[in-house]
Amino acid sequence: MEPTYSDAWFETFGRPDEAQTEREVAFLAGVLPPPPASMLDVPCGFGRHARALAELGYRVAGVEKNVAVAAEARLAGVEVHVLDMHELRELPGSFDAVFCMWASFGWFDDATNADVLAQMAEKTRPGGIVVLDVYDAVWFRAHQGMHAIDRGGRRAHEHKRVVGNRLHTTLDYGDGSRDVFEWRRYEPDELRALAAEHGLDCEKVCAGCDPASPPDGETARMQLVFRSR
Repeated sequence: MEPTYSDAWFETFGRPDEAQTEREVAFLAGVLPPPPASMLDVPCGFGRHARALAELGYRVAGVEKNVAVAAEARLAGVEVHVLDMHELRELPGSFDAVFCMWASFGWFDDATNADVLAQMAEKTRPGGIVVLDVYDAVWFRAHQGMHAIDRGGRRAHEHKRVVGNRLHTTLDYGDGSRDVFEWRRYEPDELRALAAEHGLDCEKVCAGCDPASPPDGETARMQLVFRSR
């Protein structure tokens, strides 16, 4: 399915608290090349990671397909290209690193996901870094069903179910609006093998943006750091 985040999603989940952003940016700064390296944020949303990394001295560009969200990120000083994440070949040049945060990888079928990763690799200079932040398949097998989430001043009811290697999620915002999402769930070894096919060698796998914590099924997201050959 072609992923689309609704306005309700961006209002509810698009601006996490500063502590979460600080934790994620600290992780990125610890695995990325040092400033003033050039970064590509895929997708960048409102630019929370891009802005914080720019303040550290990085040169950061982002891609975001939602025109209104991209416009707000630009107002905050982020260089944003209005593109989907499977259109990276349309961008000129290459970068010292490409990162994809907040479980934004895995939206598509296997062939398209592989091509997205291939494009990230193509946009990364030799010796550069690619970071994927993805859902942990083990965690979601144990956390299916209905959950209420209070975020952004509203309550959303989330239903998650795992079917084979796909995670299906429905978000009901209580006002008639709803999002239906689907991701491919990858095991770390699957991503290592897929990345290796595109010239990326895995250097680190961790959970919770903590380099010292390997994935153990206790945290919803895991991070993989690759180096471009």
